[in-house]
Amino acid sequence: MLLKEIKQSLGREKTLAFEVHSIDPCIYLIFCCHDGERTPLKAANGDNLIFHSRNRAFDALREIGVKQADFVHKSAFDEMVGVGDGSSTEHRETIVLQDVTASA
Repeated sequence: MLLKEIKQSLGREKTLAFEVHSIDPCIYLIFCCHDGERTPLKAANGDNLIFHSRNRAFDALREIGVKQADFVHKSAFDEMVGVGDGSSTEHRETIVLQDVTASA
């Protein structure tokens, strides 16, 4: 799914949600979540749309009218053999991108 397609769907689809995932210290991907499916946003060439800062990813969502998105960061700590207790290492926070009452 492309950002342009998301912008066109925002008015019609009330159940779209967005997540910005920290993949690496300098790689951030945006996922569109709908009906239990999580799909990465794509660039025009079909590759995953990559941002090199969290702010740039959120700015791209702001520009198309997204009001809020979740920021997700999963630590690799528990992936190391013999380390960790199996509990979730995911950090998730909801970021308000635009005043949700201004355009209501």
